[in-house]
This record gives sequence, structure tokens and C-alpha cells, in this order.
Amino acid sequence: MSGTASETSRQETLLRLARRRSADARARQERPAPAPADDTGGGRAPLSHAQHRMWLMERLGQGGAVYNVPFATRVRGPFDADAFGRALTGLVRRHEVLRTRYGQAGGEPYQEVTAARQVPVRTVDAAGDAARRLLDAEAARRFDLAAGPVLRALHVRHAADDRTLLLTFHHIAVDGGSLEVIARELGERYRAELEGRDGEPEHPAPRYADLARRERAGSDALDAGLAYWAERLADARPVPLPRAAAEAGGRGEARTLSVAAAPGTVDGLRAAGRAHRATLFTVVLSAAFAALLETTGEEDLVVGCASSHRDTAGARDLVGLCVNTLPIRPRLAGAGDAGALLPRVRDALLEAQRHRHVPFDLMVERLGAAARDSGGNPLVGVTADVLGRPAALRLTGARCEPVDIELGGVKFGLGLYLEEGTDTAGPRCLVRFDRGRVDEGAARKLLECFAEMLDSLAAGRNRPLPAGAGRGAASAGAPEPREERSAPQERETPQGPERPQGPGLGVSAEAAAAVFGELLGERPGPDGDFFLLGGHSLLAVRVAERLRERLRVPLTGLDVLEQRTPRALGALLDERARERRHPAARTPAARTPSARAGTVLVTGGTGGVGAFVLRELAARGRPVRALVRPESAHLVAADGVEVAEGDLADADSLRAAVSGGVDAIIHAACTFTSPEVDVAAMRVLLDGWRRGSFVFVSSVDAYGRPSVTDVAEDTPPQEPLTAYGRAKLDCERMLWEAAGASGRGGAGVVRAPIVWGPHPRLRDQLRWGATGALFQAARAGRPVVLPAAGAVPPSGDLWSGVPWIHAAALARILVTCAERPPQGTVNAIGGHVGWGEFATELVRLLESPSEIVPAPDPAPGLLHRHRYRAEALAEELVERPGEDWRSAVAAMLAL
Repeated sequence: MSGTASETSRQETLLRLARRRSADARARQERPAPAPADDTGGGRAPLSHAQHRMWLMERLGQGGAVYNVPFATRVRGPFDADAFGRALTGLVRRHEVLRTRYGQAGGEPYQEVTAARQVPVRTVDAAGDAARRLLDAEAARRFDLAAGPVLRALHVRHAADDRTLLLTFHHIAVDGGSLEVIARELGERYRAELEGRDGEPEHPAPRYADLARRERAGSDALDAGLAYWAERLADARPVPLPRAAAEAGGRGEARTLSVAAAPGTVDGLRAAGRAHRATLFTVVLSAAFAALLETTGEEDLVVGCASSHRDTAGARDLVGLCVNTLPIRPRLAGAGDAGALLPRVRDALLEAQRHRHVPFDLMVERLGAAARDSGGNPLVGVTADVLGRPAALRLTGARCEPVDIELGGVKFGLGLYLEEGTDTAGPRCLVRFDRGRVDEGAARKLLECFAEMLDSLAAGRNRPLPAGAGRGAASAGAPEPREERSAPQERETPQGPERPQGPGLGVSAEAAAAVFGELLGERPGPDGDFFLLGGHSLLAVRVAERLRERLRVPLTGLDVLEQRTPRALGALLDERARERRHPAARTPAARTPSARAGTVLVTGGTGGVGAFVLRELAARGRPVRALVRPESAHLVAADGVEVAEGDLADADSLRAAVSGGVDAIIHAACTFTSPEVDVAAMRVLLDGWRRGSFVFVSSVDAYGRPSVTDVAEDTPPQEPLTAYGRAKLDCERMLWEAAGASGRGGAGVVRAPIVWGPHPRLRDQLRWGATGALFQAARAGRPVVLPAAGAVPPSGDLWSGVPWIHAAALARILVTCAERPPQGTVNAIGGHVGWGEFATELVRLLESPSEIVPAPDPAPGLLHRHRYRAEALAEELVERPGEDWRSAVAAMLAL
């Protein structure tokens, strides 16, 4: 490292920032959790540190299916599906973390236990390749943490006495130890159900939320542990991943390479461990360090390993996320052979385990900018582990075997593993890597080196390390360069090092600088570093959200963490904007188009709702096919959207639009006046639905006239229903029947009220729909007669008004449901506006002389007497700037 005064000043700045971040972290720990909404499961609780990191990964855009935990078992022999369903319901009732949702209040997440309900077990008949595709698709479906649940159950029946049971969890609720608890208890409950007895354990299960509360309380030991890790990881840099020519794109996509280990390898490695007072894992970790040292030429390496917190009292029966990441940084310099590394790695691992109680996310927060290199790569980007025999259910009377389901995502840039083997397969050495960061050829060389290191340790041979180690000689392709810590040309500022500025910033970079300033307190220069400015993961999420909204270009929090400066972010945003304007594969309008991977079909693309959905999908980087009338195709074609010409009344055009491999459908089109056309169109779309999610835009009119004032999402419909509401209900039922019978993907129904927003179609709804009488009277200067406030029996509530939602908020809901199907009916309600305040605002905006008068007589139950609750996707409904009802009405009147 350079000893320049500039570097010294920079280190002092980093130290000040670290102290400030540590103080902020303690303040957040001391901040009380949001007030309980009810007493179910003890109300709201904070997230554990491990859960918080998992939640952040989802918000950053790094979650997806990579944090799904598929737990599959092949079951041959007798099986009672009803008994299994009851046993699973009892298990979820006992372990609250399996029925917990993860909301957000005041910018901080919380966990909240939901009421115990029957757990549905979907049954589908499939065999062979069809069954494998079905299992893979189910395991990869995303969860909605805010709405829950975090568990899905699928029963794939191959034959009368042959089936696969797949339980898919989100990692925020379980770890490997949890699966053992689940397998044991579920097996015991299933046996009890078959024998007709109560299978409830004698003692209540430990509550994971209590563990999270204790962890968040903190201690003096935590401060001491943080100080240890800050010193231990000082000046550490990410492992330079071996890359020769990493494939363009593909970042976040996993690839696994493997080679069979020689017979007796595992026994030999255990013997080597005993000779050095080390575990099998320690020996494998040593081999990983030796392979990395040889292939990268670096002697200062950090490898992450998983550490369990299940050594505390009462943790044996705990279901929950009880793991932490430990960064292992042994002294490697001067080791002449692989055997000499083993005691050094053992000592470093033992020392790290003495401080395993320190949450990894607090380590990262303490390190600040030093937790990533100049390319945005995390300090712990490489891991190693021993993979034991996978868990499986144990069901009475049947032969049960684990089924391996591999997800396509990757948590680390590189992982080196020893798989111990099973009864039918021997041990293997594996390398799993991010194909966007590591070249496959380099990964193969690394796998060969790792396997040879393991073989030499197992055989008691001391494989020599190359003499060039430590001087940057890489044998498996060019590694990613280390970040130079000295910068003689930099001038230290309170916001971090200021680099010489080039030409003026473009619009995107200026927008990034402005958002940095808004959220970080001071506008930076073009190269102001996000971390040195005090940024952290949650702020990165907010930066990405604001830039997406302003520029309508896809961006994630992870992009912010990796780019880090306004200049770099601006360049990325400009590149993505160009890709949107000039897509690589643009399909011309046709009746039978061929979809790009990930394409979402949107019906009603030029309507008031559909137009906002198209914008939201574009902002998230999803390819879109829009079903539009031929005369309206020009309205969406300019935006780079694939056009499918058609109409709800044209069945052939609907069949063509849904063909060609679309991966999701958002059905937003509706005639409003011809229910029979709407129902027929729904039937055609469902007939063509082959895979992915199907989201139907329904209406609160499908509830009819419930006898309660507050209408929850599970309130059953009640007569009388309008023809429009009945058609929506019929379409909903058709969707549930199709989804239950096919296993094609996730289904969701979104019931919406009146939609407002700056669009001509929505403006017309304001002027001529349910609010039209008030608008026409105010515009003409006549008295504005408010609708009568008849009560909703038997409540006696005399409120009368209109439920509404902003089109942009509804679009977010619909796209979120397409990506993470809610598996049920959800309400999308932005708020409720009383007729009096609505009329007053109309008169003001129109500068009308109208007088507002109440109706002379109460009426019995006109429309819009109810208030509708929207709980499942409440986070997406959080009001954003310009989305309040007054701004929406003003924008529509200005059109």
C-alpha cells in the first residue's frame, strides 16, 4: 500500500465514516419495532440480522428464486394425501415462522405472524420429463415476502404408488437445520394422523421472533466482536475471480461443474483432519484456499463459510434462519505445500468461530466502502463447504428418497464444494460459479486443481504450491485486478476522494447525482462514492426506486452498489435506455409472433391501466407484447413494445397473442358494457395459457353488496351483483379452475376500484363514470348534489364516497403479481375519498361557482358505501410523490 499523505487522509475519512455508521447501527438496534397491529403471534417483531440481509437481497433485486429452498422427496408406496395435508397444517400452526409475513414501516422491515389456516397441497398428475419441468418451475417461483406465505406444497402423482412431494420455502424462514426439524415433526404428525391420535408435541415450539428480539437487543460482546472483525478484515479485498473472458451477460446465473472423487477420498480427508485436530470441513476449506492460491497467485484471500447458531439451548426444535457468514482470512504467505496450509486455516477458522455471534451484515456495515472493490464486487464473493446427504421426509409405510432440485441462481461468485455422496452415488468435487463473472474454462481448471488438492490431502501427499504464488501469477486465466488503494491524483473531500472531472455529465448521471443528494444529504461530484457518502444497502434500494420512476429505465439496488458513482450509474442508465429504444430482436406486428424469453403479454395496452403497466414493465426490464386494436398500434410501437393486433371480440387474435411462448399474462382489457364478450375472451386466453403467471384485473364490484362496511380480501361475494361485477366474478372462477387443473404457473386476481391518473381514458372515466354527475354539475356551475349516504346494513355507517387507486400504483401491483403470483385474490386500493371532499376539490379546480348540497333523502345502499381493505400487497400501495388523489384529479382535468 502507498504511504502517501493522500492515502493517510483517506483512511482517516474511512475511519470517521465507520464510526458514524457504527453509531447509526446501534441507534437502529435500539429503535423499537413498529407497534403491533394485533396480538396474533405477539404482534410485529424486528427481523434477525440474517433475515434482514435476506430481505435486503430481495429489495436489491438480488433475490428471486436463488433464496428459495426446495425440499423434495420421492415417495413410493401407500400414501394418504388428506392425512399429509392435515399434518402439514399442524406443523405450520406450531411453527409461527412458517406463517410469517415481512412488511415495512418507516423504512424498516418487520415480521408479523399471520393467523393459522389450512395449508393447501396442490395435486397434479405428471410423470417423466413433464414432472421434472413441473417441479423445477414450482421450486423457482418467487415468493412475496410482504404478503406471505413463505411455504408452498406440491404433490406430483406419477402413478398410484409413486409420487414426489415438494415443499418450497423461502430461506428467510428456514435453514438446513430447520429441514431436519420439519422432516422429523412432519413424519411424526403424519403417523399420528394415520393412527387417529393427536400428534401435537407436548411442549410448544420455540418462537423465532423471540430469538430476533434477543439478537436485536445487542450486548457489549457485540461491540467487541465488531471491533475484532474491523481489525481482522482491515485492507482485505475480494478474491480476484479467475476469468479469461467471462461471458457477456449472464450475471447471477449459476453453472455447476463436477468431477468424481476417487474411492476412499472422504475417509482419507477425515484421517488427515484427525492428524491435525481438524474437521472434514476444515480440510476441505484448506484445499479450497490452496486451489485459489495456486490459480490466482494471491496470498491474501478471504473465503466465506456458513456458521450455525444452533448450539444454544432450545435451538434443537427451532425452525428459522439460524446461520451466519464468517469471513476466513488465514495467513498463507510462505506455505510451501498444501499440507502446510491446513493448520493455518484451522487456527483462522477457530478464531473466527469465537466471534461467530457478530452478524455478517453488521461487519459489512462497519467496513463501509471497504466491503467492496472498485468493480462493486463484495468482499466475500467465494465460499466453500461440505455437502452432506440431503434431508428427506420420513413417512410411515413408504420408501422415501431425497430428490435434488437445482435452482438457476447463484449466491456467491464462486463456490468450491465436496459432496460426500449417497447410497447410489459416490463423492464428487464441485465448482459452482456465476457465469457472468467467471469464465467456464477458468472454472474447469480451478475444479481440476481443487480435486487434486483434495486427493493429495486424502492420500497424505504434500502437493507443493507454485513458487510464483503471491506475485500475481494466475494459472487459470486472468484474474479480476485488485483495486489500487493509493491515488496520488485524488484530493480528499468530506464526501470521499474527488477525482479529476471529465466532460459535463449527461441527463442520467445528473439525475443520479440529484438522487444521491436527496437521500445522502449532500449532492456529490460525478465520482462521489456511494459508500463513502454514507450509503448502505437499504439506501441503494431507494436510489434505484427513484431513478426508475424518473427515468423509466430498469435499475436495481444491486446496480447502485456495483456502480457506486453518479458517472458510472449514468453510463449504465444510458446503455439500458439505448437497449430499450433499439432492442436486439424486434418482432414486427404479426398475428402469430414469437416471444422473447420472459415476455409478458398485456391486454388493453393502450387503455388507462394497460399504458401504465407497459411503463412499469419497461422500467423493470421485462420484454412486453401488447394486445391492441390495429388502429391503436402506433400508440405503443414507438416504445419498443412487441405489438399483437387484436380485440377482445376477435377470438383468433387472442389465440395468436397468447401463443409463441409468453411467460406471463396480465389481462387488463375489458369492454365494461358487454359482459358476454369479456367472459368469452377470458375463456380463449385461458385455453392458450401454457406457462408462467396469469394475473387478472378484476373489480371490487365482484364483491357485490356485502353486509359489512369494511370489506377484506377474503370477504365472499354477496347479492345483488351488477352485470359487470358478475362477469368479473365469472372470469375469476374460470381462472382458479384453470390454475388448479393444469399446474401451468401461478394465478392471481387483483380487484381494483376506480382508477385515476394522467391518461385520456382515465380522464373520461372521471367525467362520465360514477363521478360524472358531480363533474358535469360543477363544470356547468349547477348545484352539486352529493350522493345520499345510505347505511350498509347492519353497520349503520353513513359514510359515502369512492374507493380509488392511482394507475401507477395499480401497475406496480399487477407487475409484482406477475413476478410473484399471490395465489389468491388481493385488493388494490389507494384510498377512499368522501363525496363531500371530492366535490369540494372539483369545484376548486374547475373554479366553479357551484354550491355543494346534500341529497334530500337517504337512499338504501347505492354503490360505494363500502371501504375495502388492501393488506396483502400493502407495500406496493405506499403513496409516492404525485400519487395522492388531489394531484391525480388535477392531472386528469388538465388533459
